[in-house]
Amino acid sequence: MATLTKVDSKEVATTSINEDITVIRYNTPQRFHHWVHVALMIIFFLTGFELFIKIYFVGDYFFTRELHLIVGIFTGFWDILFFGAILIWYRKVSEIIPTPRDFLDIGIIVLCALKILPDEKYPKYDFYNPEKKKYVMKYHPLQKLLTVSNILMIFLMGITGIALAEELVPGSTGVLAILVLLVTPFQDLGFDIRFLHFLIYLYFLFTTLVHFYFAIIPQNRHRLKGMVTGKEQIKVT
Repeated sequence: MATLTKVDSKEVATTSINEDITVIRYNTPQRFHHWVHVALMIIFFLTGFELFIKIYFVGDYFFTRELHLIVGIFTGFWDILFFGAILIWYRKVSEIIPTPRDFLDIGIIVLCALKILPDEKYPKYDFYNPEKKKYVMKYHPLQKLLTVSNILMIFLMGITGIALAEELVPGSTGVLAILVLLVTPFQDLGFDIRFLHFLIYLYFLFTTLVHFYFAIIPQNRHRLKGMVTGKEQIKVT
């Protein structure tokens, strides 16, 4: 095992090829954001499901509705403002924006998954550079697409949720009620806001289940552990 020295969140070590080293993959703000997000999504899914089936496990309709609304608003703040602040602070905003190269890489990844291309062709997104003695981590193209689409969906979920709340109890969302104006054109075109809200709910449910699956499969469990400890062992190549 190489001896590591942490310098400005970078790892410096004397290494050799094929040697395992320990690196800092996730910093504390990233891990804090992630696990709070997990807790919020669990509450969000459960309360949304209760409202859909009209069966309430804790409290009644009014309690569940208020909790769902509060968690929804806070999730928007947490995933857009707080996560955005982390990206700005660590200068990673540009790294989550998809590029044409990312779409090419997605094609390569699919071909590797289908065994049309060998695994050696799979693009690398995190590695240790022994020459610069630095750990390099980039966002996977699918992570980029998911991050951007999540931000959009959170916004759409928020304004459709507020529209539904205002429809049931006018004035219940306070100053946020002005956002109803954003969905009015869709309503004028005949869109069912409740159905659109439900479709977005299904989007988050599906992507969360897929994310959970890939987190717990054996080959990715070290990543899940890294999201707890922040550290991960990688091989110098």
